[in-house]
Formats: sequence, C-alpha cells, structure tokens
Amino acid sequence: MKVLIICDDEILYKYNPGQLKEMFGDIELILSCGDLGNKYLDYIFSSLDKPLVYVNGNHIYSPDHDISFCKNIDGGTMIKTNGIRIVGFDGSPFYSGQAHQYMEKDVFFMVMKSFLKAKFFKADLIISHAPVGGFHEGNDPIHKGFFSYRKAIEYFKPKYWIHGHVHLKNHHEIKESMYKDTKIINVFGYKVLDLEF
Repeated sequence: MKVLIICDDEILYKYNPGQLKEMFGDIELILSCGDLGNKYLDYIFSSLDKPLVYVNGNHIYSPDHDISFCKNIDGGTMIKTNGIRIVGFDGSPFYSGQAHQYMEKDVFFMVMKSFLKAKFFKADLIISHAPVGGFHEGNDPIHKGFFSYRKAIEYFKPKYWIHGHVHLKNHHEIKESMYKDTKIINVFGYKVLDLEF
C-alpha cells in the first residue's frame, strides 16, 4: 500500500492541488503524525481526496477549523481503514502543561487502555507524534520518546511504527530502526512509503 505520511512541516503548501495530484496520485492513504494545522490537513485531504488519519502533536494550529471528515485516532484509538488496523498516540513529553503533553505514567495507562479496548487484536501500523523511547530521540527532554510505547509494540505487534516530532535535516533524510519485529520510521515534512502488510 502506498501511503503519504505528513508531519511537523507544512511543506506541501507550496504546491497547488493539481501538482499534488500529479505527485501523489497513486497513494491510497494519508497519515499525519502531528504538529500540522487543521487547515493544512484539510488542504491535503481536499486536494488528494484520499482517507486521512491523524494524531495531534504538542502544537495544534487552527483548532477551530472543522476537519471531522478526517479520522482522529488520539489516545490509543484503533480504527480499520483500507483493510489495515491502525492505532494512534498523540502528543509529546510533558513540559508546559498545555494539551497533548503527557508524563510517562499517563502514556502507560493510555497504552494499556487501548490494548484492552482493542480486545487483544494485533495492529498492522501504529502512528504517534513522539518517538518510541530509545529510538530517534532528540537531545532535549521535550523530544525524548515514551518507553511505554515499547509495551504497545509488544502487545499489538505492528509491522510499522511511524512517528514525527524529532525534526530531520530535510524530508529526504531517512531514519529507520527495528525493535522486535517492528520497523520504526521517523518522518519529517512528508514521505511516501510503500508499506507491505
């Protein structure tokens, strides 16, 4: 399945809808890993007319702009779309008390709750804003990962975990790691991935 992943940088605004269709006409699904404005998500969704599934980051822009036509999966929600099960975890480590900031214990309970709610089903793919603890982390406390996400990998056994939050030099840079049988991928700006399920 060809998937467009977007996060952290609204770089695709520089292309008009016709250009976006030409660039991404063969994708089947759009995933957003956070820190993008609702107007931007609306623009991408409206231009490409493909299902868009998203989690929020620690920054939310134009929150009053309605994007109910996209699927929000914050808080460990699981959905099935295009034949694949996707779980989503929003936010970042706690640092200022704003929305979508969590302590490690909060994330642990979020992971446990999502696993029980999913009735022990496996997930094909997990998206988050923050990284998995120990993988692709930044140098400051805000950009550290959550070690409870490792439990989510052990419970859900996803083939892929895709996150943002930790900015790369550009959207061409690739940062991938393996934990157990899960490939962890850091995306910045946008990236098209051909995912096999």
